[in-house]
Amino acid sequence: MSENTRTLQPVKFPRYERHGLFMGLQWYQLGLVAVGVVAATVASATGGPPALIVTTPLWLGLVLFGVLQYSRIPYPLWAYAATVFLWRQQTGQTKYLAKPEQPQTRGQLALPGGLGTLELRQTKAGTAYVVDRQGHEAVAILRCSTTSFALLDDDDKAYAVKAWSRVQTAMAQRQAVARIAVQDYTVPYPSSALRDFYDRSKSPSRINEVNWGDKSYLDLIAAAGSAMSHELLVCLVIDTARARRRIRDAGGAAAGLAHVVGSEVEALTTGLKTHGVTVDEWLPENKLTAVMRGAFDPQAVPRLAAVAAGKHTEGMVVSGGPMAVEEHWSYLRTDSGFHQTFWIAEWPRQSVFPGFMHPLVYVGDFRHTVTEVIRAIPTEQALRDIRSAHEAHDTRRRVNARFDRPLTREQRAEEEEVAQREDEIVAGHGDVRPAAYVTITAENLDDLARYRQELESAAAGAFVELRLLAGQQWPAFVAGALPLGRGLK
Repeated sequence: MSENTRTLQPVKFPRYERHGLFMGLQWYQLGLVAVGVVAATVASATGGPPALIVTTPLWLGLVLFGVLQYSRIPYPLWAYAATVFLWRQQTGQTKYLAKPEQPQTRGQLALPGGLGTLELRQTKAGTAYVVDRQGHEAVAILRCSTTSFALLDDDDKAYAVKAWSRVQTAMAQRQAVARIAVQDYTVPYPSSALRDFYDRSKSPSRINEVNWGDKSYLDLIAAAGSAMSHELLVCLVIDTARARRRIRDAGGAAAGLAHVVGSEVEALTTGLKTHGVTVDEWLPENKLTAVMRGAFDPQAVPRLAAVAAGKHTEGMVVSGGPMAVEEHWSYLRTDSGFHQTFWIAEWPRQSVFPGFMHPLVYVGDFRHTVTEVIRAIPTEQALRDIRSAHEAHDTRRRVNARFDRPLTREQRAEEEEVAQREDEIVAGHGDVRPAAYVTITAENLDDLARYRQELESAAAGAFVELRLLAGQQWPAFVAGALPLGRGLK
């Protein structure tokens, strides 16, 4: 889409690049194939054809294990994921139980595993941010609001798309910004929540004058059933290592870090305003921990709604951590919910209009979270990656020419997409790496299976491919359900 037009145009996503050292195989696949070939050669040289036939299960199994794939993932990666999961299961790392009798360190989040080292700090204005000393990162969480993209006309949609492109370009040029995560929480509320809100908002004197209107409105609420609430959070992740000089110039230590985080939040707020997104608030400590608590304990969300609204919660302390977590191969169980997290493995291969994700965002009447983690790539690194991709493509062309193999349409598409990406960077656009996750939540496994079917049907309508992150549901839950902007490596 050019900068001089406000016409909504379709866009096409590049494919995930899958480069190998030779014939699309990674080093570990080539190693397994080489071991299989060596085993077959040694058997044939020492024992002749009988030994070669006897050892066929060994060397042929190694070759096939290195070459074959399942769901476009090589078998060695599946074996590695299964081994790591079994080891974590045997060592008790897949289960977590909170110990209320143990004192908690002030300023630390009561989260399982490595997340227990995260620190929660406050600014002078009362807002909060999370500090990861080991990862050299600081995270600020912003609650935002905007007009539904589906309700805009085509001109406003085109302007919003261009504005969002400028926001990402500015993010790529800011050295201190490591990632931005956009999360849409969809939470079902019972009809009683609508009745409670109406009872708090109505004017008794006015209702007495128009009883017929009050009765009609109450009948409408009773017939409405459950209501879906959407909450939009934007997580800004600061790389404290790259911002070391700015932190030192701002006074160093906690004060300097708070100043840098505040300046980056202000810059992002200004950029989002041009996109039509209003930053309602930078979450304080109690609201931030309430969001995390709601992810672990879905049944507590209605009770935590008062914290989110900020009504009569001054001085109220909310623990953000769970009481129990149990990780399984294909799902995660927490206090009052069962969760499954999916990765969007393939974006639409055909051209689609902005807003194609609406089927996933508005699917069903169950709790789900759609998260997009956007990692900014410095221009120098992006150009280096493009040069490496060009060199890999040239090598592949020479190998294909030597073996008299034609270039496939998929390989041609990859080369065209790399060239288009280079043209966009040269034209001044920023380079980013998006990764999206969808987390569904249910009260039991039967509902979880039903929600998964609805989600996969919606994914087909959005022209994306969902892949269950088997064997890594806990890190996937952290990436897709918690407002930490982490993503998966």
